[in-house]
Amino acid sequence: MSLKQIASSCEALMRSRYSAYCLADTTYLVTTLHASEHTPDTAAEITAFANSVHFCRLNIKSVSQTAQHGQVSFAAYFLHEQKLDVIEEVSDFIYEGRWYYKHGQLKKTDPIKIGRNDLCPCGSGKKFKQCAIHQLSGQLTDKAFPPL
Repeated sequence: MSLKQIASSCEALMRSRYSAYCLADTTYLVTTLHASEHTPDTAAEITAFANSVHFCRLNIKSVSQTAQHGQVSFAAYFLHEQKLDVIEEVSDFIYEGRWYYKHGQLKKTDPIKIGRNDLCPCGSGKKFKQCAIHQLSGQLTDKAFPPL
């Protein structure tokens, strides 16, 4: 699904929003955020976060959906300041002619320091110090994504 298509389910919207964070596509992220959640700083906050990290992996843990509401439990892994961090969240979605992200309940996790000689968590198979694909997510190109 491209970011130009409308998500057919809350899980599809969750996956497309993750991709939008990888590309720092603030416009898409704001468009798919329910209007009740918008603040004057929403776009700036999204842009600042997406441009400061390198996303590595998304793990969808569970999905439940009715005609009007959905929930997706996920873990999104990213690199920030030579640490592997994770956003673990149960996200709430609402259907109003299309799916929107409403809000989420975060689970606090501690970042893991990555040693120079540790294997890179991106899955490249290289040592972290030798892995060259860690551009910030907003600067990624198709060639920068490692195979999953």
